Amino acid sequence: MPRQRTIRKKNHPGQNLDSFLDVLTNTVGVLMFIGLFVSLLTVEADRIIKTPLRAETDKKGVFFELRNNQLFYISDPEIETQIEDIYSSLPTCSIPEPPRSRSQFAYQTYLNEINIYNSCTSNIARRVQNFSVDNGQYRVSFTADASLRYEPISNAQGEENQQIGAENSQFAQILQTLNPNEQYVAFIVRPDSFSTFRAAREKALSNGFQVGWEPFAQNNILVFGSGGRSVGVQ
Repeated sequence: MPRQRTIRKKNHPGQNLDSFLDVLTNTVGVLMFIGLFVSLLTVEADRIIKTPLRAETDKKGVFFELRNNQLFYISDPEIETQIEDIYSSLPTCSIPEPPRSRSQFAYQTYLNEINIYNSCTSNIARRVQNFSVDNGQYRVSFTADASLRYEPISNAQGEENQQIGAENSQFAQILQTLNPNEQYVAFIVRPDSFSTFRAAREKALSNGFQVGWEPFAQNNILVFGSGGRSVGVQ
């Protein structure tokens, strides 16, 4: 009886697609995340106020401070008027020029002019040293180098985030007295007050004002140099 021949089946090696499917799944997940992120950016684009780089301007800055998540008015006309009054009443002290000749008369004349100049500057120092004005939010005085020191009053109350956006807020009323063609709004921002700053900035921009701002350390006292105050617009 003939022997039955066994036919062997050829087993081709199978491919394991698990790794490929894992990569494909991860790729699809990343693409979905990117699509969602782009969609969110598109929705929020009209609500984000962008802050460009600093630029100089010929407009006059009107200053506000943001601290304790409240808005305070630095350029209060009540204070500004008194500062201008004392500046305008101060004498002009002319620095004497050294004598061109070596004569005793020229030397004595120069010493007399020096004494007059020193007396003049001492008079200015006494007058600015005695200057102090309080508007309920700041106590303003001069430092030894004739800079202006704005010391916040501890129990002063400014406007909070929710109040700033109201049509009848104090900030809105101040903006109505300003001219956006001649003035811009400058904010001094403490680290704890960025949410209130954003609300105030949006309010100022919506009223047609250019805006500038500078960060300021939480516990430092505001001191403006004798050369004036300046914060570039953004």
